[in-house]
Amino acid sequence: GPGGRRKAKTDDDALQDMMMRLQGNVVQTKEALSMAAAAPPPPRPPPGPRMGGMGMGLDEDPRTRSDYEFDSLVSRMQAAASPDDVDNIGREVLIRFPTLEPQKVVDMMSKLNSLPALHGHQNGDFLAELVRTTLPRMKEFTSSQFTSLTSTVAAWTRKPDRPRSSRFQEVSKGFFAAASQDMGSRLMTFAPHELNCCLAAFVSVGFSDHRFFASVGRAALARHSSFAPVQLTALLAILSEMRLMHTDLFNAAGAFLSARARELRPVDMIRVLRSFSKCGVQHPVLCKCVGDEVVNRSRDKSLGVSFKAEELIEICWAMCVLQQYHEACFRLMFKSLEKVPTITSDSLLLLYELHMALDAEHKEAYDRYKPEQFLVDALEDHYKDNRKDERRCSEKIRGDVAGVLKSLVEGSVHVNHRTSLSLLVDVVALRKRSSSDGFIHVDLDSTVTTVRSLDQDDPAQAALVVEGAVSLRRRLLAKTGLRLVTVRESEWRELDDSKDKRRYLRQLLSSLGDVLQ
Repeated sequence: GPGGRRKAKTDDDALQDMMMRLQGNVVQTKEALSMAAAAPPPPRPPPGPRMGGMGMGLDEDPRTRSDYEFDSLVSRMQAAASPDDVDNIGREVLIRFPTLEPQKVVDMMSKLNSLPALHGHQNGDFLAELVRTTLPRMKEFTSSQFTSLTSTVAAWTRKPDRPRSSRFQEVSKGFFAAASQDMGSRLMTFAPHELNCCLAAFVSVGFSDHRFFASVGRAALARHSSFAPVQLTALLAILSEMRLMHTDLFNAAGAFLSARARELRPVDMIRVLRSFSKCGVQHPVLCKCVGDEVVNRSRDKSLGVSFKAEELIEICWAMCVLQQYHEACFRLMFKSLEKVPTITSDSLLLLYELHMALDAEHKEAYDRYKPEQFLVDALEDHYKDNRKDERRCSEKIRGDVAGVLKSLVEGSVHVNHRTSLSLLVDVVALRKRSSSDGFIHVDLDSTVTTVRSLDQDDPAQAALVVEGAVSLRRRLLAKTGLRLVTVRESEWRELDDSKDKRRYLRQLLSSLGDVLQ
């Protein structure tokens, strides 16, 4: 009914706010979102009239004795001020809590957010005990109650002033392990907005169990067409921020969103292209539909839609990463730049990379509208000043690879080297110290340059896909004729001694021809 639609819309809006904050790498920041509002408990349906004896009593209070007792308990919780009061009410809550019905459990836990005295009671052991009592009862909660419960526990775990007790941390970890098991067993019962809110809660506390997310990918694939476009883009964004990718889900979502591109807001277009480009999933039809939609909306003044220059830059950059050429969209982006006095530093970095891609891969067509050389030079200078060390791998391993390379070649070896294109590589061997480009370039693949595939349930068999932004840079280096090999950080760590490392690197370099002669 209308109430359900309103509820879903409220959740979607809250989720959108959350997603705006989710754009940093959640795994690294751990404090990605403020989830408490992402899944408020649903409004409880008004109970029907109770029939009294002889058909009378239609106007009787439908509330039960337990409802009154619960309200009384909550009132006393809210009134507790002195340490003794807090101790007493805390004890009473712990006694009553295991017998509360599921909706009252959820209501009480959400009310605790506004009661700092109880929230910090016993330095977190009080909250730990409440969370612990929910573990054996997971199956009693409806999907909506489960969503609210998970969001509340995630908010408690993430809070900057969160309980410091090791017991709370331990119970919280156990809660998310148990919640993932329970949710995994009934994924198909969760509404799309509930699924997204739960995933956001899991992600925000750093939960990253491969099998759980693989099962989420399969469930979402099976019913992706029941998602609203905004919900599907949010789901892809959560997965891609976790550096996770499910090929069939992304492809099915790409086809679904292509057909409904008109329903996407600018933020959704950016979000979906960001997800596809990060995970390196090619989808020409999606790119064309989004590009067409951007151009049509920008031309049709009656729609009142305008894209910021920064938004157009990110859309065009993502298309370059995905090797899709949409000239009308690229021209629109350059035209929009003429109308703005300044754009953000990050957008200028993307603009330089997309210029390099167009110049290398679509030179003839791009020559007709590319910026004047003095502007390109200014872009390159900005890129050099602001993209200094991307921290794509561990410095220790980068230094180690450089040391082994030095023992294998004649020449000058450097780390974090800037090539003639101004793009950085991890390790380089130069014939002369003053050269821009070397005769060997080595890049390292690590957890921050790759995305994990969810196509296999077994994490040991999960394929690693190079992140789109890294692929773009390597593609441009290769097009310039630079010889590049890639060392996988996880493999390098397994090598015991310098002899093994030399053998490993020598084997990789043999693919470049005679560089070791």
